[in-house]
Amino acid sequence: MTIQSTVLIGNGPNRANEKDILEVGNVEISWNSLLADLSKFAGIDIRNIDSKPLTLVFDEILLRSRKPNIKLALLKEVSNKIFLARNAELTKRLSELTKVMLTTNYSWATFDSPEFGLFLHKKFPEINENTFSIFRGFKGDKREIWFINGSSDTPTSLALGFMQYARHQTQIKNYLTGGVSYSKIKIPNSPLYRGIPQFDFDKKKEPYSWADLFLRDHIHMIGLGMEYTETILWWLLIEKMHLQRKYPKYIGGVTYHQVDVKGKPEKNINDKLNMLEDLGVQVNRVSAPSYFDGYMMIADQISPKVRKAKK
Repeated sequence: MTIQSTVLIGNGPNRANEKDILEVGNVEISWNSLLADLSKFAGIDIRNIDSKPLTLVFDEILLRSRKPNIKLALLKEVSNKIFLARNAELTKRLSELTKVMLTTNYSWATFDSPEFGLFLHKKFPEINENTFSIFRGFKGDKREIWFINGSSDTPTSLALGFMQYARHQTQIKNYLTGGVSYSKIKIPNSPLYRGIPQFDFDKKKEPYSWADLFLRDHIHMIGLGMEYTETILWWLLIEKMHLQRKYPKYIGGVTYHQVDVKGKPEKNINDKLNMLEDLGVQVNRVSAPSYFDGYMMIADQISPKVRKAKK
């Protein structure tokens, strides 16, 4: 069985929307500016907002605001703000790297984007997820995309604060080991965690999750901060390494791609990269004059590896 490659795209490519790109009409939204807007929307002031973990800031807003139905209002506000124009060239290039794409972004390309092909639709329409995002995959005739932290078209699914992350992680764990139920449908546990693991689960009709793809495929992480608050990804990364040790012929590894832009050093980046390497992750560092150039260079590096693996 050939181990397939899958990309996991984070929020990093949004940083390609720098001044030169903004001049041609694209929009840049940073998480800090978004949270500052949300705190004003909720009618509260947040102390030291730039130094607090983003997930905790969102939970602080929910705790302190006295506005009615503030959580749903905030989620809808986030959904409206993050449905933004990106650099079309970079979005297209990253989307075309592999047949399957996972993303922590709440929106990516539009549903009529040619890189995903025609007739983009829910992969498992019988599963209705309003809160969680375990089976939130969409399939076109060319590629498929999975929104692992929720999608902007369903505001209640957006994973922002620690409370939502904790519930989401619990639901993933329940699915992996025991199965979960949605409305009138019961979904068995992950095919990778059964008595006899099923590594070709995507060839069968039974539903599977983005976590199964993450655990099985060789994952190329692009534009992911991998802060220590991202507990779900760190946990699944460790699960994946245990599975790879047990089933090395069937479980792929992880390559973490880091863009280093001159004059824009990232705090504690070496410590984080060392931690990833210590867990068995391959780290690829690319030096570039801009984030746009760096991500395009990474795409050029990944493409021939994916083509070679298919042969």
